[in-house]
Amino acid sequence: MKNKDLGLILEGGGMRGAYTSGVLAAFMDENIEFPYVIGVSAGANNGANFVSGQRDRNKKVFIDYANHKDYSGFKHWIIGDSYFNMDFLFDTLPNKLVPFDYETFANSPMIFKVCVTESETGQSVYFEKSQFNGIDFTNKVLRASSSLPIISKPVEINGKLYFDGGVSDSIPLDKSIEDGNKYNVVVLTRNKDYRKKEQLLGIYSKHCLKKYPKVLHAIETRHIKYNITLEKIMDLEEEGFVYVFRPIDEIVVNRLEKDINKLNKLYNQGYLETMAQMEEFKKWLEDISAK
Repeated sequence: MKNKDLGLILEGGGMRGAYTSGVLAAFMDENIEFPYVIGVSAGANNGANFVSGQRDRNKKVFIDYANHKDYSGFKHWIIGDSYFNMDFLFDTLPNKLVPFDYETFANSPMIFKVCVTESETGQSVYFEKSQFNGIDFTNKVLRASSSLPIISKPVEINGKLYFDGGVSDSIPLDKSIEDGNKYNVVVLTRNKDYRKKEQLLGIYSKHCLKKYPKVLHAIETRHIKYNITLEKIMDLEEEGFVYVFRPIDEIVVNRLEKDINKLNKLYNQGYLETMAQMEEFKKWLEDISAK
């Protein structure tokens, strides 16, 4: 089921991305496709597997391997400058343990964009899959979009350094609209009443970012743009231009979660909550297709 002016927007949120994995599994089971997908951080990683048509890969990556010794932890921060072991996530997993289908990904007609944050300007940059070969896209663009400042080092792409896209554009609704999508499906990883609070950084965090003052500023003001976007989503949802999937039951998983049981429960929550809305969602899709 497609609509030429329809975008799918995938928020990040670290391990809360398990919820998005469940939502996308439901979409795939119902053969729901989108001409345009844009993701940030964990949302970008979920989106890549959606584009490559690998229904179960998100669950394997976000849940089955989450407590693997090489997945994440402070030892990796000390050894490799990142809490998440980026070499394991973006090389070992896709190329050895849970193979990524680079060919299907590259040949997919879906437009797929990933948001990253440029370290020098603190501004959003959106890379599209057609700009890179498959391996470079996963090992550079997806890695960059998941590289949180302070707990990760930036990733070099074409001579510039980039951090996690959530720093500058956590929910890239405006970009999707700018790209011509009149209607959008938004997958969020926070409950409906959530509003982001100002992030107060300590001396150590500011020291880590002293080379990237614009990124520091983006972090300190991130809550403003985030909350404005949430209000815009709610307005467009009421007007019928946006359909939102967000956790209905309370979220108890944090960004760095390693508890397999919690993650599996969140994945199932995403799947079941989406399936419960499927009839209503398909009606919305039919309505916008007729306009």
